[in-house]
Amino acid sequence: MRIPSSHFLRTRPIAHRGLHGAKPFIPENSYAAFENAAAHGYAIETDVRLSADGVAFLFHDDDLGRLTDGCGPADEKTWNELSSLTLKGSGERIPRFDEFLQRIGGRVPLLIELKPCARRKQLVRTVLAALRGYEGEYALQSFDPRIVHLVKKQAPAVPRGQLGCFYAKFTPQNFLVKHMWLHFWTHPDFISYNTCDLPYKRARRRGCLLLGWTVRTAEEYLRVKPYVDNVIFENIRPETLYVTCGQHR
Repeated sequence: MRIPSSHFLRTRPIAHRGLHGAKPFIPENSYAAFENAAAHGYAIETDVRLSADGVAFLFHDDDLGRLTDGCGPADEKTWNELSSLTLKGSGERIPRFDEFLQRIGGRVPLLIELKPCARRKQLVRTVLAALRGYEGEYALQSFDPRIVHLVKKQAPAVPRGQLGCFYAKFTPQNFLVKHMWLHFWTHPDFISYNTCDLPYKRARRRGCLLLGWTVRTAEEYLRVKPYVDNVIFENIRPETLYVTCGQHR
């Protein structure tokens, strides 16, 4: 597998689920949102799930209801069922991951979130197989440290990140991820942490870049900027050369 560059994680702001918005309406995780991000020179953040028949597709929510006229868990539908749905308020359809890679074609960097799921080994294998030979910059991240560990084992040269936040619900895994206590096992190259919970000293680990998600206002952008190396954003338009972040360690 080609070793992708991770330089963009420090230098180029990352459009959350593509550059989507209300005026004009562009749905999240759609080709229109991805093309809009590319046109403005931003990196693209997107979410990858696995259909019931093993096809990787781009969709954030567990359930189809908010974003489509379908219902039920997205991961329990076949690709044939998913591909027949349109994203609400548009003619856009749910993108298939391998086709998304072909369409972007390395024009802008990609930050790919692997969504937690029971079939995590299959998800990691499918995503890495699709990325084999891809010529653009990219990195992988997940909330699930088991997925981050699988990426480390199967593709140790691919930049990998651990997502984290102050979880509302306590579970042993949430506790470990909140405090970033599994680094000895996953060895992430970067951390993506909820900006609402920053600054938080455990989010800044030695040797790791720190990304802040999701910045939605100019005020939040200015507040969090001293604490992070880069932002994952929506609604605003950060400068495309992001060279002044992370001054405070």
